[in-house]
Amino acid sequence: MKLENKMLLELIWLILLGINIIPFGLYILYMKRIAKNKPWNIKINCDYEPAVSVIIPTYEEETTIRRKLDNIAEVCYPKEKMEIIIVDGASRDRTVDLAQEWSMEHPEIKMQIIFQTERRGMVNALNQGLKHMRGDVFVKTDSDCLWLKDSLKNALKYMADPQVGSVAGLHIIEASRETSSVKTERTYREFYKWLRIGESKLYSTVLYEGELMLVKREILDKIGFDEEIGADDVPTALRMAGQGYRAITAEDAYFIEQTPYTWTEKFRQKTRRARHVFQALWKYKYLIYKEKTAFHKLILPFETYIYVINPFVTIPLAILSVAMVARYPWLLLFAPFLLISRVREMFVTHFVNNLTMVLATLMEVRGKEKVTWRKIGEIREHASL
Repeated sequence: MKLENKMLLELIWLILLGINIIPFGLYILYMKRIAKNKPWNIKINCDYEPAVSVIIPTYEEETTIRRKLDNIAEVCYPKEKMEIIIVDGASRDRTVDLAQEWSMEHPEIKMQIIFQTERRGMVNALNQGLKHMRGDVFVKTDSDCLWLKDSLKNALKYMADPQVGSVAGLHIIEASRETSSVKTERTYREFYKWLRIGESKLYSTVLYEGELMLVKREILDKIGFDEEIGADDVPTALRMAGQGYRAITAEDAYFIEQTPYTWTEKFRQKTRRARHVFQALWKYKYLIYKEKTAFHKLILPFETYIYVINPFVTIPLAILSVAMVARYPWLLLFAPFLLISRVREMFVTHFVNNLTMVLATLMEVRGKEKVTWRKIGEIREHASL
């Protein structure tokens, strides 16, 4: 009986280890292969130049707004086909004044500033911008990120395909300091890139980025942005698939985003984002059963596994791993592999992201606090330079 109990512990540990690593690892490898080798089954037109409306939701962004507007003015796109709409959530600083001054200095770019009498959140601001836009393509961005000069043009060429409803870009990570938190984020973004591009080439992705997010106006006029979820990216990608359109991540459209360099701010940021991911996946879980495309039968189920199910395998696996090391000290012989920076960063990235999703899910289920966005000083101190 004692021998059976002993073997039961090993069996459970091996099962949890397999569940935690094997499906996730195989999915990443498969998507990376797709991303590298599969051609885009999309009509790409490099000459596609629709009228675009760049919407920037702001709240007390006096340290970043001029730099952001200068950045937009520098992109390679005809200025006569571009307008900027700032939707300000009742800022008490000089955000609006600085934006107005900038607009007077740059008459070649049309600008609208929408004043909200109270702060109603980013998604509400986007819906307000949608009501005032004149362009054919809605382009959302944040005031604390920067585009490359060819980012907008590169993203738009995919929008020429009638089946593509939305396109998003990819991160270039910067930080005020190069810390372990920043290195972990870089590793995560590398995995993230292959997943998003691979999923996009197959059909459509689940998670993508609001810092450079393009959506066809004709679709937004029908569905708008979901204000029940405090994020614009994941719900939009899911709803695109629900409407029969593809939401893709472009492999050559990048933006620069600052990331926190301390673990405290990193966990705060990632937990907030994770709660939005959970909210969206839970609300739109019915899409798994809606159609028979690669998105509904493979991509969405696997992403739900990665972000909702697998994190809860990590906790008992970690506890049992400690017990296994206590029972079999020779397992410590594998510890030196963690001295290899690449292996260590992959391990920490996997554990941190799963732990974050567990905390975020528990907070959401308990309704512990409302998910609100707040500025991260570590990001602003560099973005304002």
